[in-house]
Amino acid sequence: MKLAARIILFLALAIVLVFAAFNSSLVSIDALFGELTLPLGVALVGFFALGSLAGALGLYLAVVLRLKRELRRTRASGS
Repeated sequence: MKLAARIILFLALAIVLVFAAFNSSLVSIDALFGELTLPLGVALVGFFALGSLAGALGLYLAVVLRLKRELRRTRASGS
């Protein structure tokens, strides 16, 4: 099973690298702290990764907080 996961991870990484290589035109990103010029592929992959991490963190926090609240209620009613 670990081998299959590693193969899938390697294929995903290869696809991302090919995507970034074929989208090499430069784009300028204006932010509060200044201007950043990156290749389009790097910008898209980077911001997709940041968005995915932010979404995963938000989902994790929502689930953990709900489960902690349920655990507190269960312990309070059982005592």
